[in-house]
Amino acid sequence: MTNEAKHNPQSTPNPANPETKVEKMFEYGYRKSNYGPDELVTDAHGNPISVVDAMLSAEKAAATETVTPHLCYYSPRIPGNTGSAIRLCAVTGTILHLVEPLGFNLRDTKLRRAGLDYHDMAHVVLHPNFDNLVESMPNSRIIAFTAHATKLYTEVEYKPTDILLFGPEPGDIPDPMDIMEGPHVAEQVRLPMRPSLRSLNLTNCASIAIYEAWRQLNFAGGA
Repeated sequence: MTNEAKHNPQSTPNPANPETKVEKMFEYGYRKSNYGPDELVTDAHGNPISVVDAMLSAEKAAATETVTPHLCYYSPRIPGNTGSAIRLCAVTGTILHLVEPLGFNLRDTKLRRAGLDYHDMAHVVLHPNFDNLVESMPNSRIIAFTAHATKLYTEVEYKPTDILLFGPEPGDIPDPMDIMEGPHVAEQVRLPMRPSLRSLNLTNCASIAIYEAWRQLNFAGGA
């Protein structure tokens, strides 16, 4: 403790102070903003924009050229998985779409820890619902990854404009199959597994899918 801190207790940050907590968040990839830690602001069209520094509007995401397909998590429940997805998308040049409702706050500690310092190197779009995703990406083909599919994920020819859709981890939301098998889904594919086991981790699945798509596209932009 410095002499100043000894004589001026107010100069020592109080970990319980909400402002101190917010300041610490910026050490993990967030930058200062004019709005509160739990708020979302909206663009001119009413689309939510996250406090995550890398957040794109839906319109800009649709207009941004990418070297890999887009990745979409529909109503993710576990912040660590989404943090890992942010890191995955940063290193592959993928745009990550998150469809609400989310099972966590975008400033969740587990989310930013899993994403390390990659948060401001990735592009993330937050959609209030699935229809908003569809409407904002009218020229994209949606490919749903589901255990109910018969086609393998390697049997698809991927394009950079595709959206690779993954459903939520088990949780307290309605059955997502009306989304995963809905009319806006062009393809349903699956990852093979041993029949006695239930599932892979969400972001492990996404990593396999993104890298297969990127491989087909000759790892454009990679080194």
